[in-house]
Amino acid sequence: MNTVEFRILVAHEFPQLRDELEYWEDDLPHVQMTELLDFTQKAIEGSFDVVRKSFEIATTALKSGDDTLLNAIYVAFLEHLDFRSDAGKEAFLLMPAELKKGRYEILDYDEKLLGRKLVVDDRA
Repeated sequence: MNTVEFRILVAHEFPQLRDELEYWEDDLPHVQMTELLDFTQKAIEGSFDVVRKSFEIATTALKSGDDTLLNAIYVAFLEHLDFRSDAGKEAFLLMPAELKKGRYEILDYDEKLLGRKLVVDDRA
């Protein structure tokens, strides 16, 4: 799956994001991924059905994405998800194992690179 296919999938599943995704066009996958991140983050406080679907889409991309899409998933989605609220802790339980593994990998990489944990890394 490439970034264009991913954008089409997200727009199909979440039509309310179509305009935002198309605004950024196909040469800005990290910005498009940030749109999905923001949408998912808001859903954590309101709709676990949306969160499940977002995680399903991200898992599909993680399993079959090209290098550009994988980079965007890690850098603009997984490393910025915030599960520190009570709703966030519940939403985290909905995350498939592949996404959790990817999230841990990017958070470990960030910690090694920065010498400290990111604020959103609430692991003990």
